[in-house]
Amino acid sequence: MEKRIWGPRFWVVLVCAVVVVVLVIGVHRARQRLASAPVWKERPVPMETDTVRHEKLADTLRYLARLEAAAQAAVSPRLTADVVAVLVNEGDAVAQGDLMVVLDDRDLRAELETLKAKVQALQAKLAAVAASEAAARKDVEYYRQEFDRDRALFEKKGISASALDASRNRLTSALGRWESLAAEGRSAKREVDAAKAQLKEAETRLSYTRIEAPFRGVVTRRLVDPGDLAKPGVPVLEIMDCSAAKLAVDAVQEDLMVLRPGQSLRVHWPEEYTGLPKEIAITRIFPAMEAFKSVRVESEFPWTCDAPLRPGSFVAVEAVVREGEGLSVSRQALVPGADGTFSVYAVRDGRLVKVPVEVGLVAEHRALVRGEIRPGEQTAVGEYLQWVRRHEGLLVKTEGRS
Repeated sequence: MEKRIWGPRFWVVLVCAVVVVVLVIGVHRARQRLASAPVWKERPVPMETDTVRHEKLADTLRYLARLEAAAQAAVSPRLTADVVAVLVNEGDAVAQGDLMVVLDDRDLRAELETLKAKVQALQAKLAAVAASEAAARKDVEYYRQEFDRDRALFEKKGISASALDASRNRLTSALGRWESLAAEGRSAKREVDAAKAQLKEAETRLSYTRIEAPFRGVVTRRLVDPGDLAKPGVPVLEIMDCSAAKLAVDAVQEDLMVLRPGQSLRVHWPEEYTGLPKEIAITRIFPAMEAFKSVRVESEFPWTCDAPLRPGSFVAVEAVVREGEGLSVSRQALVPGADGTFSVYAVRDGRLVKVPVEVGLVAEHRALVRGEIRPGEQTAVGEYLQWVRRHEGLLVKTEGRS
């Protein structure tokens, strides 16, 4: 009886023992796998950063300026004549007074010779009248002395009244002839003066047949050839002044509130053009709006035609509106808040720390700020969508900007 009862119990105990052994082995293996599993460790997030630095920044207005010569002349003749010779071509340098174009002067030279002969004839006539006037003056002096003597004799009863009257008549006739010759001399002198004026005018017109350079410069266009008919007001050459140039920009109406003559312009010449001024001043602002509702602003500076950059080129310039100095950060480091405030993420001990800042002057790439940041400190930079992945205390691996 006891033997029957022990049989089932034995198998129950054996099964339980097997289960216990299996569980123990499973727990042991689980502990082994858990012990061999890698331990979780926080990994740093790669983050592009920029250095906080102390510097001067400027708020500027940017324009694309046109390089122009300070003065250009369209040289045209003052009379109508055939072109005999053109002594310059495009690109030739000329000094003030250099002969450039010669016009046909044959008719003017013939007129000039005629006027010279006329002046000589009138001068000879004037000399003859002057000699006659001098002789008449001497006659007047002689007859005046005769009349004075006869009048004294008449008072002493030495001559008759008729003799005195004859002496008076001779003096009167001499005076009349002298006055007539004097008037003729004045008329002859006026004729000489008029002829000399005509001669001078002819000489001036003859000088117009030799067209000279009005200033030192370079010929930019040649518009006539020998044989062409030159006419007043029709250019034969165009010359560019080589002593100065100007940068001209078209400013919008709103910019006139901050632009003024004498204000500094920063010029960004192409890198290959060295030796040109980096800063120039605004020379003049035109008083009226242009057709496209813009205002022309010019800045002159010394120039030579040997400069490699040619007029007509476009150059970037900046008008300095205001300047400031202090700690600056990249504009991409500024994180705007919902209430209009700003902050930056400073990297301290390898983690991001959000620092509220006040933004001052904002330039193209950087901004002046005030807050609990230090020169040389790194700040996180990036696009707007990157801000949502940042948070206080984030472990980062910095990647400085080049």
